[in-house]
Amino acid sequence: MQEPKWYLGVLLSFVTAFLLLFAYPTFNLNFLGFIALVPVFFVVYRTTVAKTIGYGILAGFTFYCLYLFWMNAYLAVIGVAFTTLLFGGYFVITLIIINLTARAFPRYRAFITPFIWIAVEYVRSFGFLSFTFGSMGYSQHNFLRFIQIADIGGEPLVSFLVVFFNAALCDSVILLLDDEKKRIPAVFKKAVPPIVAASLIVISVVYGSFRFSEQIPQQKRLKLSLVQALSSPRAEWKREKWKTLKRLTDLSKESIEKNDGVDLVVWTETAVRTSLRPNLLHGTSYHEKIRDLVIELDTEFVIGSPDNFYPGEGDSLIINDLDEVYPSKDKNEIWTNSAYYLSRSGEILGRYDKIKLTPFGEHFPIGKKLGFLQRVLDKFTDSAGFTPGTGHTVFENPKLPFGVVICWEGTYGYFIREFVKNGAEFVINISNDMWTKTKAGHFQHFSMTKFRAVENRIWFARAANDGVTAIINPRGEVVKILPIKEEGYLVGEVGERVRETFYTRNGDILPKVSVWILGLSFAGSVYMLIRGPKRGKNRHRS
Repeated sequence: MQEPKWYLGVLLSFVTAFLLLFAYPTFNLNFLGFIALVPVFFVVYRTTVAKTIGYGILAGFTFYCLYLFWMNAYLAVIGVAFTTLLFGGYFVITLIIINLTARAFPRYRAFITPFIWIAVEYVRSFGFLSFTFGSMGYSQHNFLRFIQIADIGGEPLVSFLVVFFNAALCDSVILLLDDEKKRIPAVFKKAVPPIVAASLIVISVVYGSFRFSEQIPQQKRLKLSLVQALSSPRAEWKREKWKTLKRLTDLSKESIEKNDGVDLVVWTETAVRTSLRPNLLHGTSYHEKIRDLVIELDTEFVIGSPDNFYPGEGDSLIINDLDEVYPSKDKNEIWTNSAYYLSRSGEILGRYDKIKLTPFGEHFPIGKKLGFLQRVLDKFTDSAGFTPGTGHTVFENPKLPFGVVICWEGTYGYFIREFVKNGAEFVINISNDMWTKTKAGHFQHFSMTKFRAVENRIWFARAANDGVTAIINPRGEVVKILPIKEEGYLVGEVGERVRETFYTRNGDILPKVSVWILGLSFAGSVYMLIRGPKRGKNRHRS
């Protein structure tokens, strides 16, 4: 079979982009994930590096531009452009390495491809610009029987099998098209890779069915009230704060009055946008009303709010900064995006400081060193002066210890695992996705958190400012959910984790191994492709 014509390559690249798009929320045609990469693999397996770059740009950039269109509400058009370039670039790099490997080791391309793919997905989940949206495993968030294998290898194992099936199917199609005689034994031999891939998927589903029969412990239960108050991140806080507090207060009271035995009320990320701890210590009227509410309801609270202090001065009050909402770039004080755990008497029992800060919106590492870049950034974002936290804090509730993560920290499997290892029986994710302004942004974010429940066999509760507010059980099933963009609350129970999983205990073994395989296959491919022509010339001369 000859190399595909350029126009066929262009067409197939666009087909991959749209099949990928439809596999994720909000389209949720999850089955398309198993064939979405076949078109682009079809051309990448049979073309040059230069053309692979072109096809990768068309497929990757088109997909991420359409998939992450809601980023325009974060950094305007520049946000979409930046994320498209960055993560489309990862897509291109992945295809380049796959192309080299396929040309150097054509017999093994179907088996090496998934290792390369998840290695790149794993690498891009670390660092300042870490991002997991668009990882292939997440395309299967509704295929619950299949994704139960995440308790063994996390979302990367799901991603591996999806990519493997794509690569194996593509490999067989190419081999069959190359075989003019198409004899039955030869055809069967060429179908071995997809048979192996399909068998692994079937085994995974059988395993998932077995895990679905596993009993979820019912002995220890904690009743939560998750408040969705629709506090606009774009509204001026001084003008809106009393209205916001009234909504939070009314919804919290109603949830307690209409539901017996609520143990914990949860307010979302930055539900209170002025620092809770120093204001409570100083006794400002606004924050005293929060304390009074907690005491009146006689219920523990989790509240999302910043904290600020000067380095080395511990809990010292910053009287002049009590009304500030965002960090001031010209001061040395530390600001954190935090979650507070309050007792029934309104005292702060503990605080968690967000570790994985949102790039540019919350954190810009070199902002203080390059002031002109910081000033440019300030024109597009509300703030970039928060400091990342350092500890995976577990709050010691009398019934069940739990962890709280903030915003898209819930999209990192290796990150949530640390809270569970530290003793958390369940995890609460407080978030504020209101700035995304789209259903796609909300549900792309939410769908990924199902994997955190399965990976660690824990209950996962999500309280979001305007959605998605929901409770997910240890099987990844959404047991309760609120409509997005509607004021309300959700009351439901969570329990202790089912058991310690292989993933909780051992982490991302497969992605780490894959990184090594990627490095070796890349080095070996370069060597073989350079060595090959030289060997051919030497034979010709002899």
